Amino acid sequence: MFTISVIHVSAQDAKVIQLRQEAATYSPKTYYITDVTDSIPDSAGIGTMTDGGAMQKIILEDGTATAIKNYVDKNIAQDKSQPPIIMNVKDLRVDIKRKGAKWVVGITSTFVFYTGGQKLSQFSSSGQSEITTDPAEYLEKQLRRLIQRNMEDFEKWWVQHKDKFALSDQVKVNVTIGKTTDLKNLIVYDMRKPLQQSDFKGAVREDLPEKATTFSGNLFTTSTVVEKGQLIFTAVVTPYFNKEQSWFNPVNTNPYLLAHEQAHFDITAIKTCELITALRNAAFTKENYQERFQQLQQQYEAQTAEEQNAYDTETAHGTIPAQQQAWQDKVSQQVKACGCY
Repeated sequence: MFTISVIHVSAQDAKVIQLRQEAATYSPKTYYITDVTDSIPDSAGIGTMTDGGAMQKIILEDGTATAIKNYVDKNIAQDKSQPPIIMNVKDLRVDIKRKGAKWVVGITSTFVFYTGGQKLSQFSSSGQSEITTDPAEYLEKQLRRLIQRNMEDFEKWWVQHKDKFALSDQVKVNVTIGKTTDLKNLIVYDMRKPLQQSDFKGAVREDLPEKATTFSGNLFTTSTVVEKGQLIFTAVVTPYFNKEQSWFNPVNTNPYLLAHEQAHFDITAIKTCELITALRNAAFTKENYQERFQQLQQQYEAQTAEEQNAYDTETAHGTIPAQQQAWQDKVSQQVKACGCY
């Protein structure tokens, strides 16, 4: 969290530096500063000026962040159609001491640049000079140069790296259906290759009224990359049948049993296709794409379970021939019409 400090210091206690409102020689071409913040631990000032035994705190008029923001807004030409960047003054320390007829001025700084809460780059510098002129005037000029130099350094860095950061709020989504898997215990759905009784490798459950069980679901493989400033979310959704967890009891089975189990796998495949369509049509943003993906995934898992339960209920687990045939016909038509297989 960044803070902007409001300073209340009397003139006799501090040396107040007011940044001169003078047009800068530099203007950014590939970004603009939308805000300036500071996270300086000593929010009451940026340093001290010591003359003999007298010491004054040095402050920027209106506070560090506000003073720099006002200077940037009024004196640095910016193209607000470019990506917005926040400049944070992480550290700014000034130490001015009289040394005989001269002044020794030391300035240390760290500027950090952000976009959308994401840290982009950081620039630190430290230097010391001996001068014979007014140290306050010298410091004011050096601070303006420091602001411009950090902005210039950031632009050089930004030109080389900006395509690596997601600047657009919208997320491009690429979703495909998986056709293969390296997992030997899984069969990927293929409407041209119906299940065989030999595919059911699981231990038979004699304690259950069902004569077979199909264990099916989806594998999800996801990845994200940034290309030309846009986040691209890629998902591969693979409908599968698990051989080791699916079982088939060949004793006293009816002729519809294998077809009944095949339709369970078909229903999974149909709902997978519907999920893929929903993912392709969803409006994903950088902030919500992960949560939204999980919501749709859970939504279609629930719908799939509901459809599977309805199928078993209406067909009495495949023991009502007319109902079983009606479901088979319906599911077969849906698989062909869904466009995924």
